[in-house]
Amino acid sequence: MTDSHHSFTRDEIVPVIIVSLISALRLLGIFLMLPIFSAYAVRYPGASTALAGVAFGIYALTQCVFQIPFGWASDRWGRKPILVIGLALFCVGSVGCAWADDIYSLILARALQGSGAVGSVAFAALADLTRPNVRTQAYTITGIAIGTSFMIGLLAGPFLAAHIGLSGLFYLLALLGFLSMVLAATSFPTQQRKSEAQSPIALGPILGREQLRPIFVATFILSFALNLFFFTYPLSWTAIGLEKVDLWKVYLIIFLPSVLIVFPYMRRAEKLGRFHMPLHIGWLTATVGYAVYLFGAQNDLLLYVSGAAFLFGYSVYQPLLPAFLSQRVPTSGRGTASGIYNSFSFIGSALGGMLGGALIHISPSFPEYLGVAILVTWFFLGLPVPPESSS
Repeated sequence: MTDSHHSFTRDEIVPVIIVSLISALRLLGIFLMLPIFSAYAVRYPGASTALAGVAFGIYALTQCVFQIPFGWASDRWGRKPILVIGLALFCVGSVGCAWADDIYSLILARALQGSGAVGSVAFAALADLTRPNVRTQAYTITGIAIGTSFMIGLLAGPFLAAHIGLSGLFYLLALLGFLSMVLAATSFPTQQRKSEAQSPIALGPILGREQLRPIFVATFILSFALNLFFFTYPLSWTAIGLEKVDLWKVYLIIFLPSVLIVFPYMRRAEKLGRFHMPLHIGWLTATVGYAVYLFGAQNDLLLYVSGAAFLFGYSVYQPLLPAFLSQRVPTSGRGTASGIYNSFSFIGSALGGMLGGALIHISPSFPEYLGVAILVTWFFLGLPVPPESSS
């Protein structure tokens, strides 16, 4: 098998870059919020830690509700128009968040912001426009773009919030969403829909596919653990004396291993056609990272180790899961399948964020106990199986 067999053609690399840019721009705004939201939301009139958790998690909850309808609509009417509509909703909701003057109006505006659920549309488009033998690399490139925006958000979020406040960050989200919308409207690849194309696959048959269930479970658990982790992680740093404005230094350090290692590792795994080892290494490092956090939340060195290990394990899974999903679902069902996939992801995100705010009242370490428990339970439920192993 030649190396070119696992390299992008010109017709593939351009769509991959465009989809990656749109995804990264839209998500940059969300990642700017991730490291500082809980610390600032508790200051709103009427706020408590639990209500701040609701405001944090309700974005993911509404994303979950709308992922499947948006994905199904993109199967029926095309990816591009649905993507533009979703980005417009995100922009309007972001402006509403900037105008919020108490915790309850912030919660409502976050819900509107989350209704622009276009993640499934972008995922499906990426699968439409690439061959199966380079698809993991395509999702890895998109993952790197998203990861870069993730790192920029983690680094810049604390700095920007200290200077322009949370409302200023929400205005920036609206601007980034608008730029994504313009890019989608002008440059997003349009799939040629044949007159004999199949009708979209219904929800039931996709949910009924047994080989897809471990993928849905995996994205739920990883998203749950990520949001649970990042609701409590910045609070652990501020509890030991780190200023909020200095959180960017922490995120720069803990994200570097993922930036430097994940793409070459995934490319090698795809060339060899061997994904079992990455699946197990990703699970192990994420679990070990959370376990270190459980026992080392009061120690700065252990906090660095836990953050780097957890993010590395999480980053390994991000390109694998959508690639596995797309190889098991035909084009006519990819939007719906991606919608289900993203719905499970956002259910996990919503629960992780909300429980992070609620459970910390029981015990400062209770969220970490829960994170370790759900990751260990996942292993016994069964990690995803690569498509080639199912034949």
